[in-house]
Amino acid sequence: PTMPVRLLDSHFSLPAPANAESLTGDLRDPEAARAALAGVDTVIHLAPLVITEQTADASAALDMTMRGSYVLVNAARAAGVTKIILASTLDLFDRWPAHYQVNEQWRPRPEPHLEQLCPWLGELSVRENVRLGQIQTVCLRFGRLVDDADAAARPYDPRWLHIGDAVHAVTRALAYEAERRPDWAIFHITAPGPHAKLRLHHQASAGEAFGYQPRRDFAQQAAAWAPPARDERPWRAILAPTQPIPTRPIRRVVIFGAGGPMGASVTQELLSSYQLRATDLRGLAEIAAENKPQGPGAPLPIPVAAPHEEQRVDVRDPQQVLAACADMDAIINCTVVRPDPVNAFLVNALGAYNVMRAAVAHGIRRVVHTGPLVQHIHGPGDYTWDYDLHVDAPARPFDQLYIHSKYLGQEIVRVFADHYGLEAPVLLFTALYNPDPAIVPTGYSLFTISWPDTGRALRRALEVTSLPAPYVMVNISADLPHGRFDHDKARAMLNWAPRDDMAHLWQDSEPGQS
Repeated sequence: PTMPVRLLDSHFSLPAPANAESLTGDLRDPEAARAALAGVDTVIHLAPLVITEQTADASAALDMTMRGSYVLVNAARAAGVTKIILASTLDLFDRWPAHYQVNEQWRPRPEPHLEQLCPWLGELSVRENVRLGQIQTVCLRFGRLVDDADAAARPYDPRWLHIGDAVHAVTRALAYEAERRPDWAIFHITAPGPHAKLRLHHQASAGEAFGYQPRRDFAQQAAAWAPPARDERPWRAILAPTQPIPTRPIRRVVIFGAGGPMGASVTQELLSSYQLRATDLRGLAEIAAENKPQGPGAPLPIPVAAPHEEQRVDVRDPQQVLAACADMDAIINCTVVRPDPVNAFLVNALGAYNVMRAAVAHGIRRVVHTGPLVQHIHGPGDYTWDYDLHVDAPARPFDQLYIHSKYLGQEIVRVFADHYGLEAPVLLFTALYNPDPAIVPTGYSLFTISWPDTGRALRRALEVTSLPAPYVMVNISADLPHGRFDHDKARAMLNWAPRDDMAHLWQDSEPGQS
């Protein structure tokens, strides 16, 4: 029997088909998501693949993808949904030549364009959230969809996939049940035959159980097609930036989030050496006058004087960010929003996109980004009881709003850095304290740094002469004895070591005292 279907979109141009109910709403709205999922057991999430076709607004497309996917999975878990079918794209592998045996086990290599960023960020958001269990997710990476009329009217493209075969793949995903019911499975949905850029016989072994059997091979259109010359370059050369942004001397630095304690720390650290443009959503004097430090002894901003300058900049606004980066040689991004379910994504993830686009537009190669540790949040398969945890261990943001949105922002930085050959050190922090032993916080973290050392670490990230890769992550912490985290990368790569050991947080003042 035909299953009842409920459709959710911001608008509909045609009436719903028979046996289907349509709801108009915004996927980012938790109430709309809850209404759409009431009584539903399976979700087909197409938005990350098609959102760029519906809007030319990059901010809206990215926010719909990232925040919309986050809201959807949370609502699905609450509603008891058992399966999500997620649409993505094989364009994530466009950079690889056709003779490479690419399959689902290969790492995607997205480019910083909405058509690839949206599906890729949608994948990451859903994948990390469903690690919590309860929902089986099947990610379908589709080729470029065409119907018979498209195929007859356009030159052959080996990335084509017939819409009928795409629908067939969705029906297979609806029926698919993995033997061990993993939370996450991926299938490449490509055309059959020898001319397809990504070929079916390279599919990972789980494809047999999935049962995808496409029929349209476009053999007639491919008969007159001349394949491109075989690219014999080493694979690292194939992935190398084609137009890398060159290095230039760093004299002028723009700081985003200069009104926060981290921004205040690095501003004071750099004042005597660089010409700064300190930016925040509000004026620095206004923030300081409130006298509301983030924690005991946390620094407040100090207004800057000429030759430095101050600007009010909303990192959510791409034009304001672009203007703030004009005539600058480097960028330090300290912006952050934690608990707000809307602005966490707009600042932490979309703000990172705006900063990276501005860096490329102005030819700025050095972009220092900041964020939280994303590997220790509690959930299935986390790192709670691991030791010597290295900064490059895979992230585990799960459904934690702040960590999740920052994680997506970090991935945006990575994609831009890899594509344009930027220098993007990402400094990760957990807990920041005043080093004065008289100012003792309630509790402390096993990953701890002082506010002054924070400014000094950001300075080293700005000044280090070379990085081992366009995108590098570094843990920034005092040298603590707990053995939980590996902080050696900061010393080796940045030639940086903390001055404050924060011993008053993990030692009694005298033996025997409590």
